[in-house]
Amino acid sequence: MTRIMQYARCLVLLALVLLAGCQRHLATPAECAEILDRIVVLELGELGFRDAALVERKAAELRRTLAPELRACEGVRIHQDSMACVRAARSAEEISHSCLR
Repeated sequence: MTRIMQYARCLVLLALVLLAGCQRHLATPAECAEILDRIVVLELGELGFRDAALVERKAAELRRTLAPELRACEGVRIHQDSMACVRAARSAEEISHSCLR
């Protein structure tokens, strides 16, 4: 498993734990996929990869690999402002530490 896959898996699991404590709305499958995709974009960017095709391939690969975690994310309570924060985040750590609390 690559470093990105391990990191993404940890972040998805952390997000699930953090989201479980929120009393807002239920996360949709699209929101869960968007969170994962954003983490992939940020992580690849931090590693110096900016190729859109590579990002999409990696995101699709991780969606398949992390399918059970993504299904577990669906229906977890998420704060109303979380997705705006995810979209504006400048790092994967910001997503896990600030956006998904």
